[in-house]
Amino acid sequence: MSDESEYSPRARIAQLFRNLSEQPNQHTIRELAKRYGVSPDTIRGDFDAIRSPGYQLIADDKNRYAFMLDKPYRKLKDLLHFSEEDQALLYLAIDQLPGYSERAQKLKAKLGSLYDFGRLGHAYLRKPYLSKVDLLEQARQEKKQAVLEGYRSSNSNTISNRVVEPFHVSPSEDTVQTFDVDKRVVNHFRISRFARVKILDTSWENEGHHNIRRTDPFRIVGNEQVMVHLRLAIGAYNELIERFPLTKGHIEETHEEGFYDFQCSVNDKFLGLSNFILGFYHQGIEIVQPESLRVYLRDVVEQMKF
Repeated sequence: MSDESEYSPRARIAQLFRNLSEQPNQHTIRELAKRYGVSPDTIRGDFDAIRSPGYQLIADDKNRYAFMLDKPYRKLKDLLHFSEEDQALLYLAIDQLPGYSERAQKLKAKLGSLYDFGRLGHAYLRKPYLSKVDLLEQARQEKKQAVLEGYRSSNSNTISNRVVEPFHVSPSEDTVQTFDVDKRVVNHFRISRFARVKILDTSWENEGHHNIRRTDPFRIVGNEQVMVHLRLAIGAYNELIERFPLTKGHIEETHEEGFYDFQCSVNDKFLGLSNFILGFYHQGIEIVQPESLRVYLRDVVEQMKF
């Protein structure tokens, strides 16, 4: 069964759009509930949300659903819109909770992720992307191996097909965690970096190695993480949230106007973060902690060839 927490309601509704438009009259409510690991009443509620902007859903004589409209994606952006104003109001409500705690900070981070997934929807909510996510989720639920076709690897500068066992799909982080069958290791892939997904008939053979690992706001997967604290001027703040939107849930304004604090656990190799600092240090970035980050950056600069 799928863990409902892996899909926000908005992400699940996006998946339903894809299912109903590309496979009309193929799914009953119970079948969709089973696929997404939720109750039939939850799917009925999703259908109500889909109908609210004016879509019409009809069922055939076998209670399988389809759209009456030819192009249901036309209003998808409006349905999934979660504005920055909505986010700010919810942040304010969380700040008013008694006994403000680490839990409240985590709630704000989750809201940041939800907003950013919606904000990136013009790219990530297109049909090809949604199709990949849905097929990965189907392979996970059915415990089948899959081929990630046309994967563009930054490490090797190659394009290849990768045979994997997908065991954790996270659309908001643009990642799928897998067991790489050819390399015999747990590996993660950016969903946006491969062209298609093909589900194989072969069942999982390495489930004992399927260990979900933590993902930081730079979309780097790894359980070994360290806490970092940066002080950002406005220019650096803008660059950080625009290039790495998931970091926004970990940023707060300081008492000094025009400066922001970024505090978050990141991968212990500082991947992603170090690229940001080296690329935009001139925009106003101060490393508050840890010292190991300063040492790492000094070593990187010394190794550069000019």
